[in-house]
Amino acid sequence: MRWLGAVLPFAIVLGCAIADARPGGGHSSSGGGRSSSSSHSYSSGGGYRSSSSGGGYSSSGGYSSSGGYSSSGGDLSVGMIVMFAVFVAVFFLISTLAKQQTGPTWTSVTPEPAPEPVADLEALKQRDPGFSVAVFEDFAFELYAAAHRGRGDPKLLALQPYLSPMALGQLDARGPAPQQVVIGTLRIERNAIHATCERILVRIEATHIGAGSPVFAVERWRFTRSPEAKSHPPERTRTWPCPNCGAPWVPSPTRNCAHCGQAVKVGQFDWCVDQIWVDSETTALASLTGTVPEYGNDLPTVVHPAVSVMMSQITRDDPEVTFDTLRPRILLIYQQLNTAWNARDLTPVRGLVTASLRNYLDYWLREYARQGLHNTLAGAQVADLHLAKITRDQHYDAITVRVFASGADYTQDANDRIVGGSTTVRRAYTEYWTFLRSSARRGRVTVTPTCPNCGAPLAISDIGDCTHCNVAVENASFDWTLSKIEQDDSYTG
Repeated sequence: MRWLGAVLPFAIVLGCAIADARPGGGHSSSGGGRSSSSSHSYSSGGGYRSSSSGGGYSSSGGYSSSGGYSSSGGDLSVGMIVMFAVFVAVFFLISTLAKQQTGPTWTSVTPEPAPEPVADLEALKQRDPGFSVAVFEDFAFELYAAAHRGRGDPKLLALQPYLSPMALGQLDARGPAPQQVVIGTLRIERNAIHATCERILVRIEATHIGAGSPVFAVERWRFTRSPEAKSHPPERTRTWPCPNCGAPWVPSPTRNCAHCGQAVKVGQFDWCVDQIWVDSETTALASLTGTVPEYGNDLPTVVHPAVSVMMSQITRDDPEVTFDTLRPRILLIYQQLNTAWNARDLTPVRGLVTASLRNYLDYWLREYARQGLHNTLAGAQVADLHLAKITRDQHYDAITVRVFASGADYTQDANDRIVGGSTTVRRAYTEYWTFLRSSARRGRVTVTPTCPNCGAPLAISDIGDCTHCNVAVENASFDWTLSKIEQDDSYTG
């Protein structure tokens, strides 16, 4: 199982033929006859993909038919009628079981139509130059996790300014809160600007882990805000204050801030979730063994038409940054992350990957350990790098690169027996990696495992600061930091 990309795909347990739950990212493609073990990672929440085992939430089932009915005469026989009746009964039985597994949608409102695969946020950026995709995704990521961990509990009301009464009710109806929320995919699907509001629809695929079996959920959260509201700068630690005055929020039946007295209407001062759609909610069991084929390597690189122009703009603003000077940095992060994964200790990659991505990878290391397994990618090497996309805003520059790599990818049990992959056969794969750096930062790209601020050996504290100079370096403020890993068979640009 490859470490590059969210270690576990999150395939629906019942299989694509029943649930068809993985279209367009976060899981392997379920349409067009293709299926993969890939997991589509979220920026700053990313993941670690495992291919040799078929990933963490893999499907062992599915329904397929290799035959059909043929008739040599013009009349239907009694036997054929009986067979047809049996087929219909089986179909309804499977449909009933699928509905029981999927569960309720938790909304009485008709779901929105299928969204476009890529949102166009340029109009929003023009109206609000401070809007940052990276900052918004971090906000959505934190809100999703906090909201689910707080559901069914009074502490959920601490998020009152950021959840509409409808959204609060939908969350409360979902039953006991999970102890942990692992997000595999968070993707902006579309946005709209109206005279009275701005909206962003986000698709989220996550695993909720509690006392019982893990639950894999595919949801769409609609964020809304007033056209007069402006984006806030990035927060190092999310505290969910009053969006008007910034004071700690005290739950209120009238949604009035206890400090400034302002009535905080839905989306008046900041993004607020006004409605939630649950596309599926399925019991999932982690399966970290076995071997599945690799998909997507032969797909052409998805290149944004303006990527060369954007790269030139970054180099013009900071001559120290070119694609050639970035290559050693990317290779450093690749090797350090792979070494840390094989050692089952992610401490050495602090400062090279975002905290959310590291926490996500660490969850899967613990899941392997819990099952008495460990995964290795031996002899990992990068064969090529293709520049794919660049975005820039007031807070961050983001560079997406397609990584072509290979390694001997295998999983062993507690007795060191191979239970997935191969120790001798190299497995080639490609993924899209996104790196962030503060838009205010200028200067040499660090290509050694040292602090980009003081130059001391890289050692980061639990709060993300360099232990030598006490400067925050885990949030992409000083150098290019890995924030997102996306799979080639689901990446759309």
